[in-house]
Amino acid sequence: MRICYFNLTEKIHTRDVIYLNGLKKLGVDPVRSRAHAEGMSPEDRGAATSNGVEIIDCRDWTPGIKKFWNLYKKHRALKNNYDLLFIGFSGHILVPFAKLISDKKIVFDALGSLYDGIIMSRKKYGFLGWRILYVWLVDWLAFNLADISLVDTNTRKKFISDKFFIPERKLIRLWTGVDDTVFIYNPDIKKLPPFTVLFRGALMPESGIEYMLEAAKILEKEPVQFRIMGSGYLAPLVEKMIKDLDLKNVEWLTQRFSWEEMTGKMQECHLSLGQLSDHKRQEFHVPFKTMESMALHIPYMITSNSYGIMEFLKDNETCLTVKPASADDLAKKILWAKNNPDQLNQVAENAHALFKTNFTTDVLARELNKILSSLLHS
Repeated sequence: MRICYFNLTEKIHTRDVIYLNGLKKLGVDPVRSRAHAEGMSPEDRGAATSNGVEIIDCRDWTPGIKKFWNLYKKHRALKNNYDLLFIGFSGHILVPFAKLISDKKIVFDALGSLYDGIIMSRKKYGFLGWRILYVWLVDWLAFNLADISLVDTNTRKKFISDKFFIPERKLIRLWTGVDDTVFIYNPDIKKLPPFTVLFRGALMPESGIEYMLEAAKILEKEPVQFRIMGSGYLAPLVEKMIKDLDLKNVEWLTQRFSWEEMTGKMQECHLSLGQLSDHKRQEFHVPFKTMESMALHIPYMITSNSYGIMEFLKDNETCLTVKPASADDLAKKILWAKNNPDQLNQVAENAHALFKTNFTTDVLARELNKILSSLLHS
């Protein structure tokens, strides 16, 4: 099976990296690759052959509309000599373009909609106006024109189906996972002396970071520290709250770390927090730190309205839950976690075992391979 990977980004998104690397890891046999058989090197072709799967890289990130012309020429050079066209993450606008230039079946690794990211989360254009309609229309075209679209949870699948009138059969759930060449559990990393609570990730409206800061104030006399790793939309609010509340127990790391440094600093913490708000997007969104925490053996705490995450995690077994948008309940649960280390470690152990069984790159790649093979022969 030859897969043409189609996108507009210079840096391939983590979700796509996981799947593409996973397909390669299934079993590389370059001697038998079609690239060799045709007397061309895989490097020249931008191809990797693995377990009967050949991935052909067809991308262009030239600024402006010229990139579409470049992509057209690159695709034309392939002469439709592939089996499936795989449009990578964030390629919503590419789906109609791909439909025009290719007669192959199209798989779109959507994860989610532009609407929930741009409109619901960032509220970039408010909720009325022609730009809102434009974003909705891009999503509608992408999900309708792709033969199948990959999303991360059944909860999001239902949201997309209802919001954009997409038949659920065209939406397939495939977990995201992590790059497990980066997120490697190291039991030799020592925990910080005080009980430390981690909040990692983009500070978006649904993050609920303000509730963590309020909880930090409540717990200021307890031997509990908080570590924030990230920045973003709510950074000004975080800066203001830390100053106004005079928070001495909050460490905010905004600098960029190497992957090794970042995972090391994460594993120094005793507890990892998910999103904490009552935002609508919270119901179906699974932030990357969910799988990261599981992979790194860090106990993970989420809100009870995280329905997408609760498709695979269970309260008091593989995660801990708190009330959404409640600093008081968060403070109570953090204190409980600190005072019950054995139960907390068991939650981390269970989640780590679940990750190793169901969410590694190898497992997800095999699942994706089945999905692609089924579509190809349907």
